[in-house]
Amino acid sequence: MIDKIINFVKNYKPPREWRLPYLLLVSTIPPTLLTHFASVKYGISVGVTIGFFGSIPIVCYTCWKIFMDDWLGDD
Repeated sequence: MIDKIINFVKNYKPPREWRLPYLLLVSTIPPTLLTHFASVKYGISVGVTIGFFGSIPIVCYTCWKIFMDDWLGDD
């Protein structure tokens, strides 16, 4: 099951008009939710720190999709 999820995330390529909205949602919603729930549970300063560190893999994924998988290039 985990292999299918990883394979889907790795090879998913939406149509051109949906790529930037997809990356925008992936780059904003998980870090915001992570920061919010961590701040509620652990306090503001620790929650923001957890949000910053938790957003690093998400930003790496977004950069990988843009530059290495060439999502900005024409098909």
